[in-house]
Amino acid sequence: MPLASAETNLIELNGIKFEDDNIRFVFFHDSNSILCRKMRFNIEQLVDNEPDIIYFYSIDISKYPKAFYEHNVSGIPNILVFKGNREIKRIMGIVSYENLKMIVQTLKEDV
Repeated sequence: MPLASAETNLIELNGIKFEDDNIRFVFFHDSNSILCRKMRFNIEQLVDNEPDIIYFYSIDISKYPKAFYEHNVSGIPNILVFKGNREIKRIMGIVSYENLKMIVQTLKEDV
């Protein structure tokens, strides 16, 4: 499985506070983790191929560990899905591009 490049389409956050009710995916990762880099590659594929699907952000826990603990993230890679400031789903581990796309589309239809 390829690794994500240093270039990224994900907006890096240092905390979570959203002002509207849009669905947002926040990818918790450690930039030094190979597993996280593999998952980032899948997310980047989705963002590149489906740019209007949804909002994706990232939080590097090695830089911003406070967010990791504030949201009780138990491990990485991990994606927390928010509608506004309310968490509605968690996606843990490495998820393939195809499965990630299905999850995103299902969430858009359900919410």
